[in-house]
Amino acid sequence: MTNLFILPTRLGDAIFTTGVIDKYKDEPCIIVATPLTAPLFADLPNLNKLIIMGKKPWKAHWINLWKETRGTSWNRIIDLRGSALSYLLKAQERYIWKQPLQRPHKVLQISQCMGSQEPLSPTLWFSEERLARTKLNRPTLAVAPVAGWIGKQWPIDNFITLLSEFCKNNPEAQIAFFAAPNEREQVESLLKALPKDQCLNTIGGHLLDSASLIKSSRLFIGNDSGLLHLSVAVETPTIALFGPSNDKIYGPWSAKTPSPHRVLRAMPLPKKKIIQTPEDTTCYMTGLSVAEVQKSLNEMWEQNKPQLC
Repeated sequence: MTNLFILPTRLGDAIFTTGVIDKYKDEPCIIVATPLTAPLFADLPNLNKLIIMGKKPWKAHWINLWKETRGTSWNRIIDLRGSALSYLLKAQERYIWKQPLQRPHKVLQISQCMGSQEPLSPTLWFSEERLARTKLNRPTLAVAPVAGWIGKQWPIDNFITLLSEFCKNNPEAQIAFFAAPNEREQVESLLKALPKDQCLNTIGGHLLDSASLIKSSRLFIGNDSGLLHLSVAVETPTIALFGPSNDKIYGPWSAKTPSPHRVLRAMPLPKKKIIQTPEDTTCYMTGLSVAEVQKSLNEMWEQNKPQLC
């Protein structure tokens, strides 16, 4: 019998759920994802079908999904969007997301929803062909300089100052830039400011290729974004730049002690939720100095240098 996974719409939230999928990766499955998150599962073993569900008027996307799934008796329905649809389908087991009263890290919330005593750590799956094709031959710093909301984005000028110094001090290294296609313009301002022979522009590539390139990098630095969680899922040491969002819930997850990741905060965690609107151009990240980030970057770059035998 087949498992049905209905996943969250945002990239970061979908990545948090991958530990659940990995738990059942040896069983046939169908995954319901969005156009944004679907590429994550291109190399998933035992994936029978990937249903890409885009938003339609009058919630017609849910009606279409019901029509496509109602004729199957599912082994498990794992609905991490908490939709009503899951109650209308036949299944031997159901796990349906509900917001818990206590809010530990998102990975722990999802693990508790599944009744797991052990944390279901995020992970991704790669074909041997993809890993070989995207293997980097230079020491690489992976950088995701853009966030989905300006309030969570460290200023681009700060990235220019930070990375210019990094290039000067590490001429043997390269910087790989990652961003969504609609963020290209902001990244190009960085590319123009840095030595061309030390820049790798990955924008426009397959999301899983980006994940594999990050996996092959020595270190990742970026704002609170889906790409940050992509880095954590492939276990690349990560410097996470946080402002108004709660890193205790959404920060880089690790089951290791000490964690290979580091969080740098631009401001104390707000006591009240900050309203995020598209019109809001306030940047809450200006309080994080270049000097502080540079110190962590230098330390972690050296710490993660390959050991010579």
